[in-house]
Amino acid sequence: MKTTETVEPHKSSLGLDANMMALLCYLATLILSFIPFIKYIAWAAPLVIFFLEKNSSFVKFHALQAFMINIINAVLGFILYLIMMASISSMVYGLYYRAGYGAGYIFASTLSWIIFAVIGIFGIVAMIKAYKYAEYKIPVIGNLAMKFRTMGGGTGA
Repeated sequence: MKTTETVEPHKSSLGLDANMMALLCYLATLILSFIPFIKYIAWAAPLVIFFLEKNSSFVKFHALQAFMINIINAVLGFILYLIMMASISSMVYGLYYRAGYGAGYIFASTLSWIIFAVIGIFGIVAMIKAYKYAEYKIPVIGNLAMKFRTMGGGTGA
């Protein structure tokens, strides 16, 4: 299975080179995820680019893929946050005398760091590949992004 295909350099309908627009899809969510409160809607940045782009299916693909990876990141982060909060509340409300109640927090915290590191690595690789005009498919979500990239126009390179 091929995970990378190169496209010809071209302009996006938004005025920038297509590789820069594709890179911005990932970079915008990365930067916005460090701003308090805005980080909860950082996933919307690539979605806006997806709907504004009219010509380049390359940009639309990377916008969808950036959107999907950030949604997965947000959902997993929320689930792990709930596990950590449940573990903390069980420790605070009198159960902390029993051994093992902190294990849920430690497990969820460690797992969240591992998941976010893996997602971050995939995002960085996708950014680098996008800059080189390559349609790099992140495992699983890359194929979904390929299927849905034709939504709302964008049949060009």
